[in-house]
Amino acid sequence: MIHLDDVLDPDFWEDEKPLVMDGHPELQAWSERQEELRSHLLFRTSGSSGTLKWIALSKSALWWSAERVVEHLKITSDDVLVLALPVYHVGGFGIVARAQIATCCFLEFCERWDPKVFADFCHQEGVTIASLVPTQVRDLVDAEVAAPPSLRALVVGGGALESELAEKAISLSWPVFASYGMTETASQIATQCAPGESGLPLIDGWEARMEGDQLAVRGEGLLSAIVTVGKDGFQIHDPKVEGWFLTSDLVDLQGHSLKVLGRADRKVKILGELVDLDALEKFWSQKTGGGVAIIARADERRGKTLHLFYEGDDSEVEAWNSTFPGPERLRGWTLLAQLPYTKLGKINRLMLSEFSRD
Repeated sequence: MIHLDDVLDPDFWEDEKPLVMDGHPELQAWSERQEELRSHLLFRTSGSSGTLKWIALSKSALWWSAERVVEHLKITSDDVLVLALPVYHVGGFGIVARAQIATCCFLEFCERWDPKVFADFCHQEGVTIASLVPTQVRDLVDAEVAAPPSLRALVVGGGALESELAEKAISLSWPVFASYGMTETASQIATQCAPGESGLPLIDGWEARMEGDQLAVRGEGLLSAIVTVGKDGFQIHDPKVEGWFLTSDLVDLQGHSLKVLGRADRKVKILGELVDLDALEKFWSQKTGGGVAIIARADERRGKTLHLFYEGDDSEVEAWNSTFPGPERLRGWTLLAQLPYTKLGKINRLMLSEFSRD
């Protein structure tokens, strides 16, 4: 697995050998034999659907993306950035690249995540710009931790930031800038310019359009290819069409500003009906009082079956489930002391998918 020192090596950006960021040895050996992957970094991701894949991003695309973010956030040599995300994730990697471009100071937060410890670190070091995921913002709000006075921007990505959570964070003086992006776009492509701003303005250099009800984007920071693994080994394919990448996101696009509404791959057909998994998860979270995740599995007769993993109270799950129409009814449910999370604070749906097959 790549470490921060690897990225800081003076020869890093000039080295043409492809690099698998999570250190997968078989994929590393395979990628070195692929001419089209020269000067590429491969970032592992499972996305919201839980399907494992690697996104191949050229070093030039990553550098271009970092330059656009530096311009958008007006990062200068006077800023102090904090790295609180793993560098082998595209979000963490982007922070290091931005600091190199702006020739500013950046510090690595190496402590185990704790909202109070993080806030104290930022205060002591005079951090001006930080990047976190919504789960970490929730921790700051729940602990009622106030923002350090030096911080001018807290960029939140890696998942949807609920407006209520953003408002609570702002009330604690956290300068929250909601952002939208993905591994396939080498980090953020739309980011607020001020806390509480309506919509997410596109970062200069990115184009967006609607294809049906899904968002398509184009820009020099796009992926080169997607690598997957199957029975016959690794496969590589380029999903772009005439330079456009079709996302799985449903958005409201108004000019150069967008609002994320949900994901197309979180809606599944069951018994001929379209079922919104995000809406179901919101319902079950309210009823159980804890975190939830619904995994959809293939089924010959129904199309899909649903399994609920949840924290909290299990006393009424069966009763509530019986009130749902057939397509939305759970096939099974499992109470967990704690849902599995990735290091970025996202529910580890890949792990739950494997578990639900047992």
